[in-house]
Amino acid sequence: MVSSRTNKGLSAMNESSDFHHTVHLDLKGAPPRVSYFAEIFPLFRQWGATSLLLEYEDMFPYQNDLKELAAEHAYSKDDIQRIQQLAEQNNLEVIPLVQTFGHFEFVLKHEKFQKLREVAAYPTSLCPTHPDALDTVKLMIDQILTLHPRSHRFHIGADEVYHIGFCERCKKTMASENLTNQQMFFVHIEKVVKYVKCKYNHLTVLMWDDMMRFCELALLKESKLGDIVEPMVWHYVTQFVLPNDIWDRYSKVFPNIWLASSFKGATSSSAYLTNIMYHVDNHLAWLSVINQEKHKFKKICGITVTGWQRFDHFAVLCELLPQALPSLAACLHVLKSGTFNSDIHLTVSKELEFEPTLPLIPDRTIFPKCKFPGSDIYLQMLDFLRFELDYNEYIHSDRRQTWMNDYNLQRGFLNPAHLQQLLDEALRLYNCFQQLKFSIQKSLMLVFYEDTVQEWLCVNIDQKLVKLKELLDKGCPHLPAPPPPMIAAK
Repeated sequence: MVSSRTNKGLSAMNESSDFHHTVHLDLKGAPPRVSYFAEIFPLFRQWGATSLLLEYEDMFPYQNDLKELAAEHAYSKDDIQRIQQLAEQNNLEVIPLVQTFGHFEFVLKHEKFQKLREVAAYPTSLCPTHPDALDTVKLMIDQILTLHPRSHRFHIGADEVYHIGFCERCKKTMASENLTNQQMFFVHIEKVVKYVKCKYNHLTVLMWDDMMRFCELALLKESKLGDIVEPMVWHYVTQFVLPNDIWDRYSKVFPNIWLASSFKGATSSSAYLTNIMYHVDNHLAWLSVINQEKHKFKKICGITVTGWQRFDHFAVLCELLPQALPSLAACLHVLKSGTFNSDIHLTVSKELEFEPTLPLIPDRTIFPKCKFPGSDIYLQMLDFLRFELDYNEYIHSDRRQTWMNDYNLQRGFLNPAHLQQLLDEALRLYNCFQQLKFSIQKSLMLVFYEDTVQEWLCVNIDQKLVKLKELLDKGCPHLPAPPPPMIAAK
């Protein structure tokens, strides 16, 4: 059933060149080859995107004192230039993002930078009072912005800083200066923002809002961030749980704000298929918020459609970009039109050449055809859904648990009458996964680098193959030889 909800009053805002539809690309998980960007950036623009929020993390070619931060397959300087050229050719503004406080795992995991951890055992949050902390952040900012001279906006991250005021140095600073954890957060952010504004005074600075969304109004005003940063308020569910007074408080401090929705990577940390309807509803909810709250601000600058690739640096991959392009198309169409109905559903389906129409919820019983950059990966993920459901049903079935469980296999205490059927199903699944692994590996290699491909296959397919092979090896020796063929009496 297709949702049909209209948000009137959005047309003027959406037609304004000042209201951005920004696509967020999380490159810390499965960074696409630059050649894939050449295929999809024209689609982004066609669907209504105006800018890109590029979260490089360890895919940026850090150098000199920061060279440890660059991943093995990090983009080169030429790649960074090429990505920007492709964006410019499609009228997409590039907004680079670098984390400066929380989600600092890609820095703090390295031995050289462990001293900068707020909690020695956890590589998540930067210690704001360490003498080298701000200098390290400045180096990262400088290297990023040196390769983005034409950018007009810069995002400093600053979300989910889970550890503040834990180390002894921070405790002493907070005690001597009579600071709360919230104030410690603001002090560090103010230093980062002022550095950017002083050295790169043409830039507008953005940041995620979650670390201050429950902050009292007086403390927000005291933070001195109102005139130097534009918060990006993110929320990825359909039933909002933001504080009731958040828009009143923010509007008294920040003249300009941004909003952030999602098109993938916000439902489950290990999902591999995107529930499009979930994200469509998230955007419809945001449009209602815009209608209700926009009069309180000087400007709502735009909405960023986030596409997360990992929940953090150490998490497994989730929802690869190619299979989520239909979700992105649907979400951008919602933002452009202010509604979602059967006509928009049909438009998106035609643009991506779906026959029949685009499935809005993953369904093992639907076998569509489609054609867009990476559509083979989309279809292979649907195949994987079917095989994985069959696999889980088989592994946890009463029949296998009763007649082919690990205990009985170890003892060789097995009933061949049941064993044969169970092994036949294990062999079928094994062959299905083997064939899918071969085909999806070829498809993924056209879009991603080898480390991404190997990780996805290992996490999602190889472990199942190992389990099925184990069952086959342990079960087959216990099958009797087949009976001789019966000879009809003359």
